[in-house]
Amino acid sequence: MADLHAEKIVQIEKIVMKFKRPRIIGHNARIGTHGDRVTDPIVRIHTTNGLVGVGWSRLEKQQAEAIIGKPVGELFQLPDGVLPSGKILDMPLWDLAAKWHNQPLYQLLGARGSREVELYDGSIYIDDLQASDQQTHDIFHEEVKTGINYGYKNFKIKIGRGGRWMPMAKGLDRDILVIHAVREAAGSEAKIMLDTNNGGTLNSSKETLAQCADVGIYWFEEPFAEDSALCEALKNFIRENNWNTLLADGESWPPHSFFNWVERKFIDVVQHDLRAEGISWWKKIAAQIEPWGARCAPHCWGSVLERYAHAHFAASIPHFELLEAAPADVSGIVLNGWHMRDGKLIVPDTPGTGFDLEPDVIAQGVKAEDGFRI
Repeated sequence: MADLHAEKIVQIEKIVMKFKRPRIIGHNARIGTHGDRVTDPIVRIHTTNGLVGVGWSRLEKQQAEAIIGKPVGELFQLPDGVLPSGKILDMPLWDLAAKWHNQPLYQLLGARGSREVELYDGSIYIDDLQASDQQTHDIFHEEVKTGINYGYKNFKIKIGRGGRWMPMAKGLDRDILVIHAVREAAGSEAKIMLDTNNGGTLNSSKETLAQCADVGIYWFEEPFAEDSALCEALKNFIRENNWNTLLADGESWPPHSFFNWVERKFIDVVQHDLRAEGISWWKKIAAQIEPWGARCAPHCWGSVLERYAHAHFAASIPHFELLEAAPADVSGIVLNGWHMRDGKLIVPDTPGTGFDLEPDVIAQGVKAEDGFRI
């Protein structure tokens, strides 16, 4: 068999896909309205023998020009994955490698997890700042209904209104009202997560959990900026109350000591962004934290198409938690073997990620101002 690492990259295409969400996504605890659009940059790398690797990438034209003609081995080496020079092409290179070996990506990565990857709808944002309590109740019932209509069963709720957008006590009361409204709308079997985007305090986090003990919070994400003493105190508070709530963190530039806290079990779920860090980084980190009993749930808000490579990573390890997703109307993509069932994305056995773009979309996209073919 020829050597993948000797294959040269002879053409690169970038197509920026744009999709619309069914509603405007509002504030989180820190920043304002997120809008109703999704932008996904997709890169296709072609090699000497006609193989094409496809995946999410922020590759720019100048970077692509420097990569043309390079052997794959200067960018990517199995079993570990991308080298520093190839990090910008992490997902397309993993797709390429899996296709070269005629394997689905999850198998090349290890195939130690479930191919039924459970999703959650992460689009329940702060959308009620001008609403009454009754209007708020109705808003979030409708938002949950939208998620259910798109096939989701689990929901993550943005909270922390009192950190910036409302007076502290009023904001906390509204957070608690919303959490109960979402549980009511989602039903008793749904996993309900909270995310404060580092906009809370230890005391506001404790009060939220205490007033929502009847909800059964699955995980609490970024309750406040990572701090060893505060993380330990909140985790101890959860243990003292015999709750099963997990603490999730790591999305927003965590300190160097972060993994020490994971090992000491102050943090249960690691959430560094998959697009920023890449599958190769996550493959190494998943192996590091597995003996500690920690879980993996990479952040990936703001993308629709990243989820296909992400789900393969999820199916490759035994300690993946939930995959972040959100409703959006998607067109122009080609899925080979993928389907969604009972709130789960079913990872196919087709080679690579089983994902590409329609030919006419590629042709138009490389001619667009934000796309290219070289």
